[in-house]
Amino acid sequence: MGHLIELNDTLKLKRGAGFPAELRVGGVYDFSIAGRRLYNLRPTRVFLVEEIDGRWNVVGHAMILRQTIDAVTDRTSGQFEVSQLYPPEYSQLVNRFDAPAGKGYSSDV
Repeated sequence: MGHLIELNDTLKLKRGAGFPAELRVGGVYDFSIAGRRLYNLRPTRVFLVEEIDGRWNVVGHAMILRQTIDAVTDRTSGQFEVSQLYPPEYSQLVNRFDAPAGKGYSSDV
């Protein structure tokens, strides 16, 4: 027997489903995502990504403050603090060169 727990260094959320409408450095936000996941905890950063139409918009860094894995609902929830937001021109470069192949978001698309 076995089980699956995904190890993540990226917190990827959709707007309206966990990604905040307004982000600010120092802001603390709750999240809930399907699946059993372990995130790096503070003081180690995770990448903060907004999923837009299946594409990755890497916007900055976050610190995971709390996380809970619920085996009954198969969800991971927690709280994160935004530690860094990228300027738009840097975010475009990260989306182009560091997002998974074919997944980088571009506002030109």
